[in-house]
Formats: sequence, C-alpha cells, structure tokens
Amino acid sequence: MSLLIANIKNELDDIKALWKPTDIAQFNQLTVKLAKLKGEYEWHNHEHEDKLFHVLSGQLFIILQDKTIEVNAGEVVVIPKNTDHKPHAPTEASVMFFEPL
Repeated sequence: MSLLIANIKNELDDIKALWKPTDIAQFNQLTVKLAKLKGEYEWHNHEHEDKLFHVLSGQLFIILQDKTIEVNAGEVVVIPKNTDHKPHAPTEASVMFFEPL
C-alpha cells in the first residue's frame, strides 16, 4: 500500500449529489467515505456490521424505533448492526463513514 493524503475539504467540495457516499481512502479492510446529506433517508439496517457516522459539519439526526439521536459537528455515533435506523439532516451536513471493503 502506498502513502495517501486526502484533503477532506477538497473532497467535500467535489461532492455535488446528496446521499451518494464517495470513497476517499482504504485501510485495514475498511473504506473511508464522505457524503453530503440533507433531508431524510429511508429506514434500513446493516445486517453484518456496525455503522459509524462522524459528522464533520452540520447536524444529523438518527431516528431509531424508540428514540432519535442528535449528532452534531465533531461528534461520532455508532449504530449497532441489525438496528433499524433512518438518518435525517434538516440542513446540509457533511459526514464521514468507515465501512468494510
């Protein structure tokens, strides 16, 4: 593997479509992704892995069956595997994900 430096601000500036994660790096069998989010996404879950949301800017709400979690810029939340959830960003938010390859 070669050394990689990714500029998060530049990568985010290149993202035009909402809810379309963009791969920026890979390490230890993980892919690092960035996305811009606004509005609601559909109910879903991840059967085999936990889902980490690192909010870089804005605010993200994760709607669960029994509560809603507020995640602000600079915060991280991990949604356990097999947990139904529905992300919602009232205004545009930038988020980093780490997902298995």
